[in-house]
Amino acid sequence: MAESPLHLLVLAGGESTRTGGAGPKALLGLCGRPLLGHVLEAVSSIPLESRSLVVGAKHGDEIRAWMTENAEDSWEIVLQPEALGTGDAVRCALDVLPEEGRVLILYGDMPLLTSETLGFIAEQETSAMLTAVVDDPTGYGRIMRDAEGSMTGIVEETDADDESNPIPEVNAGVYLLDLALLRTAIFNLTAQNSQGEFYLTDAAVAVLEECEGLTVVLEDGDEEVRGVNTMAELARASRIAADRNLIHHMEEGVVFEDPGSTFIECGVEIGQGTRILPFTVIRQGVRIGADCMVGPFAHLRAGTCLEDGAEVGNFVESKNATLGEGAKAKHLSYLGDCVVGSRANIGCGTITANYDGKEKHQTVIGDRAFIGSGTVLVAPVKVGVGARTGAGAIVTRGCDVPDGTTVVGVPAKPIPPKT
Repeated sequence: MAESPLHLLVLAGGESTRTGGAGPKALLGLCGRPLLGHVLEAVSSIPLESRSLVVGAKHGDEIRAWMTENAEDSWEIVLQPEALGTGDAVRCALDVLPEEGRVLILYGDMPLLTSETLGFIAEQETSAMLTAVVDDPTGYGRIMRDAEGSMTGIVEETDADDESNPIPEVNAGVYLLDLALLRTAIFNLTAQNSQGEFYLTDAAVAVLEECEGLTVVLEDGDEEVRGVNTMAELARASRIAADRNLIHHMEEGVVFEDPGSTFIECGVEIGQGTRILPFTVIRQGVRIGADCMVGPFAHLRAGTCLEDGAEVGNFVESKNATLGEGAKAKHLSYLGDCVVGSRANIGCGTITANYDGKEKHQTVIGDRAFIGSGTVLVAPVKVGVGARTGAGAIVTRGCDVPDGTTVVGVPAKPIPPKT
């Protein structure tokens, strides 16, 4: 079985009724990418023959549009016309899956699954499912076992009784199943349960019994198998993902003075020896070099790049901004759509006015330039190498400051040469 082709099926057909009308649950943002994006990232290193995604009628178009724009691989998008349960979702997908082989089945709202866990499941030589031991099993199907420890079934929460409710081992919702056996099991499903739905769990248990499959148990699964059904669960998952990011960067030699007050999204690069001060937010798509200083209370948005030794300080916000080696912006500034040269100094309260009401424009500040406190640079504009602006200067659009020149006033004009 290990050598048979492996196919991926992700279920994202839910109607998102418990998230308060915030849109498709699978596209809710978590640490810089949607829930579904985290799932796709976790399986990105697994060799797959095909990839299929089941969407529902309510949010299918939105998810399809996101996949078209963001998915790097080819995906087959399958519509589940009615929300009749996870078993029905798989039934809809069987039309695009081959008759034989293996299929790895995941849910699109489980962003904390790791590539290591999924890779281990995918390597199993027989059908398998992932279970986890958790502190609070509320909301999950309970794993029933006999006296010898063999699994005898899965009881969904809505069908649980006093005996099954306290069981700490739960169904994680991750399955590796033989496709031929799965087809038969799905065909035999019934909706004789409290929800009136077709449960994928019933089919999975049938496949495991048929081929003497196995369960892979996460002994401490509280974080990894937690799905997102409510906004409160989204907040908890976001904090867990952010903490994972912090640990990753610390292992790479980044210094955090107060990790608990720092939030870093996925997809951020930080060089060795950089210090991140408290209450700093760093968004996806930011690149920070070595030996930089960021914060406190800094907000680095997508497209920001700090070269080695650059410093961004108190209440500085940046977006699509590049700061050259050793450049400094230490206080109360907005740097949007700009390029700041090496060893340039951005004074307190500087603003790059990048938006004219219709379009964004770029500001370019040369090496060793000195931008005085309270300067407003109205883009598009350039400040030359070694040039200076006086405190409170307003440099209007198109009025470039030549190399070595000092400008002051409103609007900013060069200081007359001394006589």
